[in-house]
Amino acid sequence: MQSILIDDLTESITNCFLNEVVNMSIAVSIIGASGAVGTTLATHILRSDLLGPYDRLQLVGRGISASTAKLLATRIDLLDAFDDERVEIEVVPNIEDVDGDVVIVCAGNTISSKSMNRRELGAANLPIFEHIADACASRVPEALFIVVSNPVELGVEVFSNKLNRHRVLGMGAQQDSLRFARAIAKDLGISRYDVHASVLGEHGQAMVPLWSTVELMLSDPALEAVLSQLKELSGAILLEERVAALQDQVSELLRSAKIAEAYEITRRALPDARILVEPMITGHTMHSTPNATANATLQCIAAAMMNDHRRIHGQVMLDGEFLNLNGVCGVPLNVNQEGWQVAQLDGLTANEQIQVRSAAHSIRDYLSSVYSTADRLVEVQ
Repeated sequence: MQSILIDDLTESITNCFLNEVVNMSIAVSIIGASGAVGTTLATHILRSDLLGPYDRLQLVGRGISASTAKLLATRIDLLDAFDDERVEIEVVPNIEDVDGDVVIVCAGNTISSKSMNRRELGAANLPIFEHIADACASRVPEALFIVVSNPVELGVEVFSNKLNRHRVLGMGAQQDSLRFARAIAKDLGISRYDVHASVLGEHGQAMVPLWSTVELMLSDPALEAVLSQLKELSGAILLEERVAALQDQVSELLRSAKIAEAYEITRRALPDARILVEPMITGHTMHSTPNATANATLQCIAAAMMNDHRRIHGQVMLDGEFLNLNGVCGVPLNVNQEGWQVAQLDGLTANEQIQVRSAAHSIRDYLSSVYSTADRLVEVQ
């Protein structure tokens, strides 16, 4: 009898412990997990060790059998590769059943023969964003939402209008900032880890690389001298002029299927122009950049989960928090699971401030054009 009581007590204590662990666990949901970016992101998350035992990774489908079947197969493949940490990998066939603490939005169309430009892409993805945002507002309004799908600015606006705007951010500015840091590091012959740099504005042609934010983590006068030279060269000719000329050259090479030559001519450009044109070449061959996108998204997730006040960058819906801007724009951020706060940048030049304001205005114009295009499409139908 005493043995039975001890066993019952042991089981009760164990169950209480397990319940507490489960309650403390975190769930990350990937909406659009069957796509190239979603699948790659799942791999990056599991490799990162951000999630541990009893944490959950949800692969969220589109409510159709083909999507569910692919996710079930993906789940087994991921378990075979990464089950060491005992992360619970779940398949959620319908968006309406998502219950993540962090929700990553990867669903939607990409640039293709059906969506030949960003305006058409936005019009095609607008109803998808609205459907997902409505479902999430009903199901998980307190989650942190990271928009990956393009156009990032449109996704951020739609979600921010239906949810707490401080819980919604787009990862585009982080990806662009990483590209800028990599381009500078390449020219200096050092690791990207040793370069901090910011790109604000749009995740597109209205992005603003900020030379004033570039900081080297190495104390080396020779490297500082090269960096100063890059900054000086970048100021000799307007970025818009350099990008336009480079785009013309690259477009001609792409028409002739000279991909290697296009990359080479871009590699010789200054870092700020390079990051605006190089994705154009990649997009010519691939409709997405799954690994770069997944890495930038992972950094946003890590910042939120670690809550160590590291600075990242993201598109958010502003209400005067940065340069008195209103509307969606890419800005520096501090993020935790409760949401984002703007991280102010010291030392922005007057011209850089003008450029960021111009980018915000360009984003507003773009979003207006998307809504107009979507309205026309509805009328035609």
